[in-house]
Formats: sequence, C-alpha cells, structure tokens
Amino acid sequence: MKKWLFLAGLIAVLLQGVPCVQAAPAEELFTKVKISLGSNNPPSPAASNSTPSASNALRNKWLIISVEYTPVMPQKQRHHWIDDVSMNIRAIFNGQSDARTQPILFSGRSVFRTVPLDNRKHIATMMVPPQLLDRYLPSTGSASTASASSTFVIEATFRDRAGTVLGVAYYGQRAWSDKAYADYFSKLDGGTVLTVPGAIYPRDRTPWAFHDIDNYDLLRPESGEVAAK
Repeated sequence: MKKWLFLAGLIAVLLQGVPCVQAAPAEELFTKVKISLGSNNPPSPAASNSTPSASNALRNKWLIISVEYTPVMPQKQRHHWIDDVSMNIRAIFNGQSDARTQPILFSGRSVFRTVPLDNRKHIATMMVPPQLLDRYLPSTGSASTASASSTFVIEATFRDRAGTVLGVAYYGQRAWSDKAYADYFSKLDGGTVLTVPGAIYPRDRTPWAFHDIDNYDLLRPESGEVAAK
C-alpha cells in the first residue's frame, strides 16, 4: 500500500508540471529529440459514402503525439541510411478503470523500414484513439478530456534492430533531468500501474495513414499490436 501511495503521489507531482522536452545526448545517433502533443478530429475522406453511421458522442479527440528528431551521420559512416529503427512511446496518466482511480500506462511502437542519416529534422507521429481516452480517463470533471499541458508524462525511445538506444526524449515536469525521468519510467514495470499495450497507434493504423505520407519516414507494417519495450 505504501509503495502504491508513493507512486500515486509521484504521478500527481509530475502531472502538475509544465510540459518540457529533454533532448537526447549528443553522442546518440538521433539527436534533438523533442515531443509535442495535440488533438484533432480525423481528416475527412476525399469522397464520402452513404453508409449509415451512429452519432459521435465521444468526449475526446484523437491524441496526436509528435516526435521531432535529427538523424546524424557518423564521420566514418559511408552508408547514409539505417534500417529497422523502432520508436517506442509510453505515456502515463491518472486514469480510471473498474470504478477506481489508478495510474495507467499506454504504450505503442512504430517501426521504420529505413531512415536517412541526413542531419535534417524529421517528424514521426503516433496517435491514441478517442475511444481509449474516453475509456481510461475519469468519466466526469475537467480530467475527463485529455490536456496537452497536464494529463500525460511521456517517454519516446528510438532503438536500432539490435536494441541499442539511438535517442530518447521526455515530456513532463520542467525541473526533472533525463536520468530522473529514466529512473521513474524504469520503476513503472513492477506491476504497480495498469498497462494497456498497443494503445498508442503507429501512424499507418490511423486515419492519417496516407495523409502527406511522403513527409514521414517509411513505416514497416506489423501484424497485431506490439507492446513497447
């Protein structure tokens, strides 16, 4: 009980902070990693159909997690591409399930078929469907709708095919260091939070799958939901 109360208190402190981005260390291959949040309705299709649909009674919109990163080319690197890069995202928040308030962890993964090491800014996006936000956020009150400034604490990690970390960013309280965030997230794997794997969708599983597709690094389709590591 004391351990859970400590975790709940820690989350409460985190969620009171102003969102802040922590950049990846300079020696990592993906630098200037930065997280931002937004929400939006899905894009309208080019041609609508006449299929009847139920009215939308959802409280939330799609949560859009954008991650900026700059892949750098090592001095002795001849091949200017890296294949099979994964981006794992974990987002924790104070939610509700089984009629009780508890910390909840959403996770998800995107895998890129190939990424150019071009020293330029890239952007990757992943989304949380509004149905899952409605399901796990409190059912009433101001906390029932997602807020970019106060609801989530987020970790985004890039890895190569061998699992080596290429870059990391965090989104949360301004005063925390990268190490403090890393220690905090490492303690969330002990069964103290309700984990919902696959709740954060890769772009190609959302209504934005083919929207401005050439502005993003090429994703490798994966079958089924894959939990973030």
